[in-house]
Amino acid sequence: MRHVDPRNPTTSLPPKADRAPSPRRLDRALRTLIRPCASALIAVGLVASVAGAAQAACAKVKQTRPGEVYLLRGLANIFSLGLDEMGKQFTSYGMENCVFNHSVWQSLANDILERSYKGEVNFPVIIIGHSLGAGAAPQMATTLGKHGVPTAYVVMFDPVEPTRAGANVQEIINFYLPKRQDNLVRPTGDFTGKLSNVNLARFGGFTHLNIDYNKDLRRIVYRRTLELSQAQTDAATKEK
Repeated sequence: MRHVDPRNPTTSLPPKADRAPSPRRLDRALRTLIRPCASALIAVGLVASVAGAAQAACAKVKQTRPGEVYLLRGLANIFSLGLDEMGKQFTSYGMENCVFNHSVWQSLANDILERSYKGEVNFPVIIIGHSLGAGAAPQMATTLGKHGVPTAYVVMFDPVEPTRAGANVQEIINFYLPKRQDNLVRPTGDFTGKLSNVNLARFGGFTHLNIDYNKDLRRIVYRRTLELSQAQTDAATKEK
């Protein structure tokens, strides 16, 4: 599993890869949502220290299960640290995983596409994102799908804008809190997978800043990820 350096996210484009639009518009949307929180943190001098502790990290894993798990943080790497904890759990399962800021999703997709031409992708591919990362997750999966690379599972934790999932995205679930503007995921015309939008406002207790820490949601994600990993193992065993 080869990953780009987030400090220099310039993976070369594969022959047929398309560049996706910048997530700058998503950044602006979320800034209006979290500006009061960010201002308070700046006032006490915490933003720099928190962001510094949240640098992208690819886990050193003794792999015992197949799969590549990509976890995409939101704005400025300061409000999606629950994904870092999830990464540690995937490490304990023996699954390759890496946590990045959402802004490098295109480079990650390019890296996977390049490796797919060489047969080096460790399927299943799983993408999990929070906030702006939740919006980037289906974009990354759909980009892979356009080039014939399937994404087995996409998990979205409270995106801030609507998005779409396309061909070869096999399963996608959006755990969302309704906002003034739509933040659902919808299928494109060539989508043939399983798609769910789950409104968490019905259950109470969820906020944009705590959703990625919720243990019940994490259990759902862990369980499904392990099922998909085991299915890959079973399929490989039958082929032998």
